[in-house]
Amino acid sequence: MYFVISNDSLDSLELRKKVVSYLKKKKLKYVVGKKIEENPDYILAIGDDNLILETFRNLGKKQISLLGIASTQSFLAQSDATSFQQHIDLIKKKKYKIFKRSRIVAKFNGLSYSALNDIGIFSSKSAYLIRYSLNLNSGQLWKDNADGIIISTPTGSTGYSFSAHGPIILDEPSILSITPIASIEKRSAVIVSNANQISISDIQTTSPIVIMDGAVRVPLKESSVEIEKSKYDACFIEFSKHHSIEKKLKKRTSTSTTKETKSLPPSAKLVYKILSYEGNSTQKEVINISNLPERTVRYALGLLLKKRLITQSPYLNDARQTVYGL
Repeated sequence: MYFVISNDSLDSLELRKKVVSYLKKKKLKYVVGKKIEENPDYILAIGDDNLILETFRNLGKKQISLLGIASTQSFLAQSDATSFQQHIDLIKKKKYKIFKRSRIVAKFNGLSYSALNDIGIFSSKSAYLIRYSLNLNSGQLWKDNADGIIISTPTGSTGYSFSAHGPIILDEPSILSITPIASIEKRSAVIVSNANQISISDIQTTSPIVIMDGAVRVPLKESSVEIEKSKYDACFIEFSKHHSIEKKLKKRTSTSTTKETKSLPPSAKLVYKILSYEGNSTQKEVINISNLPERTVRYALGLLLKKRLITQSPYLNDARQTVYGL
């Protein structure tokens, strides 16, 4: 049985109708809802990365295989409006793999909170430093004054942690990164085994707050937070390494140095880089990301198509739009 969940955006709701219609056509059992109360065989999460992250947080101890179907730009989704029919067929034929990604758990205030990307500790008031001690397996690693600290999984290493000069972690090694934010003591990011028990103790700041996946914000009523790898992984349905998260990670770290792109005007290079970094996108999405005028983006896409550096395909969610990709 499939559990179908989506966010409330117009694009997601329209795409959900198409997905449900296809499940009916294939005579596959499904349930549409917001809360996963049973144990379906698969979850189809239709929307963006926020929905996928929220779904895994809500799963708790359940390890149900999930296929993200992007209705807008998404890094974690493995499918979209142009390919979900093919992917549902492959699931039905059992032609897929399950890729397990580490989750982490923060324990504080007498409760536990899980995250797939990262867990950060900050002051809820801007421009306030936090003072803390970082401990690994009960041994102190350092004391610091900083804007905050982030503990990230390999999946979350290209998010907030990366913007704070943390390392990008490719594939799924058994490690976590710990990245201080604007450390006064000039502490730099460290990589640790995910078997470590991480403790952020002696926390002193104004209105401390713990943030999971950049979305769940919980006031900290104690002076310490315990963080460890969850016993329960996030299970992603995967069909091809070409569309895997690892492939997207490597695209994020790569630079375009081919002879073809060297001769392109700056606008076309930027559009090419956006498609390399973000994956398949509509013209509207490229305009929003690049902040270039519509006419410039249209010209750049035309030039890239002419040189056969990108491809185009119909956008099934809206017949008036086209999806571009490498």
